[in-house]
Amino acid sequence: MDRFVAYTHVETRTGMGQLVEVACPTGDVQKVKDFFLTSVREVDLPETHSLNVSHGGFGRYTRYDITQHKYAGGGGGYIEVLEIKNPPEGRQGIVINEWNGYDGGVFTEWKTVADAVAAWEATWSGRRSETVYPTMKGFIRRVVCGALSPWFYAIGEEELIGDYALPHGLEDDPVYRLGRKFVVQNGEGDAEIKTCMGTRFYEEDLDEVGYRRKSKLRVRIVYWHDGSIWRGNTEGAGGEPRPLRDDQLWIVKAMVEFNKLLSGRTAEFSVNFIDGGKFVGRFVEAKTPKERKKFHGAGNYLLSVRVIGETKVRKGWVYDFNPTAEDPDILAHVARKLRTQGKEIERLEVKKHKPKKGGKKWVGVYLKPPTPPA
Repeated sequence: MDRFVAYTHVETRTGMGQLVEVACPTGDVQKVKDFFLTSVREVDLPETHSLNVSHGGFGRYTRYDITQHKYAGGGGGYIEVLEIKNPPEGRQGIVINEWNGYDGGVFTEWKTVADAVAAWEATWSGRRSETVYPTMKGFIRRVVCGALSPWFYAIGEEELIGDYALPHGLEDDPVYRLGRKFVVQNGEGDAEIKTCMGTRFYEEDLDEVGYRRKSKLRVRIVYWHDGSIWRGNTEGAGGEPRPLRDDQLWIVKAMVEFNKLLSGRTAEFSVNFIDGGKFVGRFVEAKTPKERKKFHGAGNYLLSVRVIGETKVRKGWVYDFNPTAEDPDILAHVARKLRTQGKEIERLEVKKHKPKKGGKKWVGVYLKPPTPPA
């Protein structure tokens, strides 16, 4: 019996595809999986293992043994602390699970129940968990499920794929197949690579303004790996996700990262190739003294400035600029002023420069070279 002291919960399938859960010695996981797949047709269980976790006035079923330590709900959302007593191999059994109107379903993993309860008490009344949790003791990671079910609320024969349980009613689709990658436009208009988790169809009777249609419209809902969805009708919809071949992934990744670079959200990016090579892109400062000193001189500057997050370009004069150690050029001067307002420059263009007669040409005039050691 000593070899069963250290054991692991395992979900595996029989030769006929039946999903079963067993507990076996930690070192025998693969051997047990192989045994069920090759030597067991089916298992006749005396009862179905199912638990209903209370969510206020309703409940939610799961095939796992779960203890709900904390719960609060209201206003269309809820937040709870769960301890999954029999998590499958490689999964964390202590989570805070929540639903809100912004992200949909979200769960975070914690090292201990005490850590999770402390975090729940800090946020249950409405504080945004995505900013608070990562700073707290015991936090492991945060997963946005959106419209998908988290793995610990799987029931029956539902398959676990990554952090999710595939929802009931998913249908086969010739294009949007499980595991296939697509280029999808996000809410900010940027392209992202997403993996399809499945498709569901339904029919709409009413049009956009609430009138009954002459004929029902068949609508496709595509579920993505990050919990988001795409909704489009089967007759074709604008902005449809574009399927990707494996040899195209690096091109799209490079485009996505380059857009982040241009918008100021990152200083550099890299793309790894399958042959071990790497492409690295980054901004490089001007090298020559002439380029470095171009806009360091004292005087008046007519500027065109685009600020991150603003649609309108700012234009105007900056009068009587003088370079200092703090502001060696006009760009540094404007950037520092905007940072005091909590803003960042996306692009700055000097339209006109009127040098100050007799003014300092660049910051080096103010700096005394260090005295060499005796």
